[in-house]
This record gives sequence, C-alpha cells and structure tokens, in this order.
Amino acid sequence: MAPTFGPVELIALAFPHDRIPDEVKAQVALLVATEQVRIIDLVVVRHPDAETLDIIELADLGGELEFIETELEGTGLAGQEDIDAIAGDLEIGTSALILVIEHLWSVGVADAIRATGGVLVASERIPAEVVAAVAELAELDATES
Repeated sequence: MAPTFGPVELIALAFPHDRIPDEVKAQVALLVATEQVRIIDLVVVRHPDAETLDIIELADLGGELEFIETELEGTGLAGQEDIDAIAGDLEIGTSALILVIEHLWSVGVADAIRATGGVLVASERIPAEVVAAVAELAELDATES
C-alpha cells in the first residue's frame, strides 16, 4: 500500500540579504519539531553579486540549516523550472529559501476523504499579507459604521 500524504505545497521565501535569517530557520525548525509539517524538499538560492547565483540543495548546505536532521522524502519535487524561475527574480544581494512541505496536520483528513470516496475539488492558499489587509479594511469599515 502506498504511503498516505497530506497536501504538499511549494513555498518560496525571498530575503533582502544573501543568507537565510536565523529567525526563519528557528520557526521552520519548530514546525518540523512539532510535526506540523514535514519538509519534503529544500533548496537555498543566493545571488550575492552580479556574477554569482548559487543554487544549493540541502545535502550541500552543511551546517547552515542543521535543524533539518531527516532524510527528505521527495528531493527533486522543487523542480528545476521552479528553481530557475525563483532564482531569475532574485535581485543582487538577496536570497531565497524554497521549501516543499507536507501539511502533516491534514493526513487524517486526507485518509478519511479518500476512504469515503471524496475528492478535493478546490484549494487555494491566501497569503498572510492579503488576510491581514482584508482584516484591516474590515476593522476600518466597522469603526466607520
């Protein structure tokens, strides 16, 4: 029987410097440690100067992302086309962390849906910035009423 997976998502996070911030590494480590997500694939892209564009797979990162102490389940799911597109958008002096994560909280729900013949008919991720902006507008509308 094939393993059960929850939804898997590719996320690319860009930073205004050529290193992944410690705060971000700590929060990703917390998600992994609390088993909210499993990292399926991970790539770091750096554009430190005009002549250099580094694309670094987890195995080549050494101690920089030492919080990931597990074998990745799907190395290669962050496809070269995705990586190239993200890398192409990076400005000089910046970096990006590309994560392919599985939402572990949803594995039981996914099993139940499949077991009962259900299918996912829509899924959309709404960025936190959009949710915050909509909530702010709703709060303004409520105070003006």
